[in-house]
Amino acid sequence: MTNKNIQKLIDKYLAGETSPAEEQRLALALSLHQDLSEEWESVRLMLGELTLGEAEYDAILKERSHKPSAVIIALRVISSVAAIYLVGLFFYLQQEPVAKVETAYNNKVEQKQPAPQPEYCTEGTPREILMCYLERRQAQPDTYKQLKRMSNENK
Repeated sequence: MTNKNIQKLIDKYLAGETSPAEEQRLALALSLHQDLSEEWESVRLMLGELTLGEAEYDAILKERSHKPSAVIIALRVISSVAAIYLVGLFFYLQQEPVAKVETAYNNKVEQKQPAPQPEYCTEGTPREILMCYLERRQAQPDTYKQLKRMSNENK
C-alpha cells in the first residue's frame, strides 16, 4: 500500500468514516511500515493492538484459505481404515487358539480306521493279490450298511 493510500485511510479514519475492514487494512499497513512519522504512530496507537491483531490474523487466514481436496480426504480415510485393520489383524493373530470342545453328537458316530494297507495289491502271486484285495475290502466299511444303520439310529 502506498503512502498516499495510507494517508487517505488515516484522514478517513480521523473523520470517522472507515469501515472495520478499512481499519484492519490501515492497521496492517501501519504495522508493516518501517519508519512512521509521529502522526502515523499516534494513529497506530489509536487503532490499538486489538485491530492490529485482527488484521494480522486475517492476513494469516488468507494465506491458508485453501481446503484439502476430496482425493486427499479419501486417501486419509482409506489409510486410517487400513491402519486400524492391520492393528486388529496383528492382535487377532497374537491370540492363542481355543481348544475345540467335543459335543455328545461327535462322540456318537464312531468311524473305524482301516488297517494300513499298501495302495495297490500288485505284487506277489495271484492268490496273494486276491487275499490283499479281500482284506482291503473288509477293512473298508460297506456304504450301504453304514447308511442303513445311520437311518435306523435317527428313528
